[in-house]
Amino acid sequence: MSKRKADPAWTVFQLAEPIPGLDDDYIFLNSRYQVNVRAMPPHAVFGESVWLSIKRRDKQPIRNWRDLQRIKNELCGPECEGVELFPSESRLVDSANQYHMTVFSTYKFPFGYSGRYVTEKTSRGGVQEPFEPDARPADLGALDEEADRLLEQILARIAMQTAVVIAKKE
Repeated sequence: MSKRKADPAWTVFQLAEPIPGLDDDYIFLNSRYQVNVRAMPPHAVFGESVWLSIKRRDKQPIRNWRDLQRIKNELCGPECEGVELFPSESRLVDSANQYHMTVFSTYKFPFGYSGRYVTEKTSRGGVQEPFEPDARPADLGALDEEADRLLEQILARIAMQTAVVIAKKE
């Protein structure tokens, strides 16, 4: 299997010329991605949203979560929440290395984490890649010590509960 060459440096998204037949889409390009942005009709529960159709300019697959988060932040705003749907097979459309995200301007999902924690730290068998220099968050690693302390408490609680279950079985 050949390894893909390194990605070009990230550049600011620029509005591209419209594509005939895609009158409802705004098309943005940067050094890596093409993103079609379409405003969706407001929803009674979710409110205003946009649909992002995202593909790499080199047509390769995307699975870089940070790039997708950065696209969402730069084109829609850092406090908007987006979702990628893994549909039922009866609604599946899979014809290109193209990804779709629906981003809501004000709706916050009732699931997901309740706070923020970003790190480059690799610990407990997990591996984390470093941020690109121009994308390093200001609060990077600020919560590492507190997170380690909380994780130790959780692991101790799990160990205690496991010991209780084992003792009951004996």
